[in-house]
Formats: sequence, C-alpha cells, structure tokens
Amino acid sequence: MVFKFGKSLFRKQKSMENIGAKRLYAPREKLPRLLGNLLILALISSVCIIIVTFRDNLINRQIESILQTFYDKSAQYGFDIEDIIVEGREKTSLEEINAQINLHRGDSLLGVDIKALRENLKTLPWIKDAQIKRTYFPNTIQIRLFEKEVIALWQSGNNFYPVDVDGNLIEAEFTPTHEILVIVGRRAPQKIVELLNLTAQTPEIHKRIKAAVLYGGRRWDIILDSIENGITIKLPEENLQQTWDRFNKINNKHGLLKRKLTTLDLRYPNKLNVIIADSDKKAESVKKQ
Repeated sequence: MVFKFGKSLFRKQKSMENIGAKRLYAPREKLPRLLGNLLILALISSVCIIIVTFRDNLINRQIESILQTFYDKSAQYGFDIEDIIVEGREKTSLEEINAQINLHRGDSLLGVDIKALRENLKTLPWIKDAQIKRTYFPNTIQIRLFEKEVIALWQSGNNFYPVDVDGNLIEAEFTPTHEILVIVGRRAPQKIVELLNLTAQTPEIHKRIKAAVLYGGRRWDIILDSIENGITIKLPEENLQQTWDRFNKINNKHGLLKRKLTTLDLRYPNKLNVIIADSDKKAESVKKQ
C-alpha cells in the first residue's frame, strides 16, 4: 500500500511538472496583431507630419507678414522705386514686360525678388535671358534683356515660323526686316544649326545660302543666290564634313560656283555630278581629286 501511494504521488508530481513546463513557452505573434501595430505606427507618423507641416506653414506666413511690413515701412522712409530702366528691347513690347514684372513707382525697392523677376521675364517668347539689378540713390531697377536671335524661317504649309540659334521655334509674330534663310522639311528646325555650322566653315558660300530643304529628316539640299533660279547643292545623308571638305577642294580648283550651273550633286563619294544651266545634260566630268 505504501508503494502504490508513493508511485501514484510520483506520477501526479510529474504531471504537474509537465504542465509547468508547457507554460514556459509564449504563444507565437499573430499576423493581425503585427499589422495592427504597423497601422497604428503609420497613423501616429501621419499625425506628426501634419502637425509639423501646419506649424511650418504658420511660421512662414508670420515671417512673410513681418517682411511685408518691413518692406512697406522701408518704402515710406526712402527705399522706394523711383524708376525702372529697360535695355535691349527690340521685339518685346513694354506691355508684356510690365505684365511680368508687375512693379510700380513707390513700391519697396528692398522687396523686389530679383530671381523671380528674371524667371518671369524668361517666360516671354522673345526673351532668352535677363540681367536685373537694383541701385540706390537714385533708387532704380535696371533690366537688361537678351532677346532671341532669328537664324531662319521654317515654312510649314503656308505658314512661316521664326527659328532661334538653338534650333527652337519662337512662338511669336515675326516680320523680317531683311532677307533671311528659309528652311523646309520635317525636323528642319532641329537640324538647321548643324548644317549652318558646317557651311559657316566656308563664309563665301555660307552667305549665299537662301534656302535649305530637308528630305525625310535625313538629307539636305541647299540653294544659293536665289530660291527660284539659284544653284542647288545636294548633300548626302552621312559624312557631311568629309563631303564638304572635298567639295571646297574641287570648287577652289575648278571654280564651279562661278559657272552657270543649276545643280551640284555631292551625294556620291567618288564623283560630283553637275547640271549646267539651260541644259538637261548631266555631266560627270569632275571626279574625286
């Protein structure tokens, strides 16, 4: 009887130890609880960002209000705009300039934002850049404009658009006061600068160019002296520099452009075809030197 009681007691004690041992292990973290914690963290972060942003905006408004009061007072005590001087204006109207700068006599000279003023002026179609400075006694805003230079007129249908030295179209009305290059063809404005850089290497030919036609966005014909009755020079798609050097060498030796020609075909690497005026006969007499 004693033995059985002790054995029974031993088993019960072992069972309690097993139960205690099981309680030593914590249950695993469930996915919903983790997502909930992340959501709470994101919510707290959002609230903090909103509070900081609101505070910064409030501070900025207060600073702007203080600065504006300072500028108004400075204008009352002698730091007001007495004059606005604009230089370099040819194609831009005063009305366009006034609309962008929005300055008047009596405004605070210290309150003028020079950088913003410059950026506003550059939005005008003819303005490439501007230099602005303020001077004191007399209190003046000095504006020097750098307007875009027109190097060609791009013909599209019956319309003509001015093209600047960077190959960009100028979205503005333009009436030429002197003879100007006319270009035709898709992508001609984007490619004309490259062509003119090439022809400028030979000034006596460059100044004779009246028109240029781009075919398929790849190859140029340039027309000298007259759009209606001038000499057409056909250039190849590739190796323009090599072709131009070869043509100059032949022209200097044979005086081709002094003759009565209608066409000079430079598209072939080893020969130069010419068409004589008042003749349909094509000559192949001048070969690569």
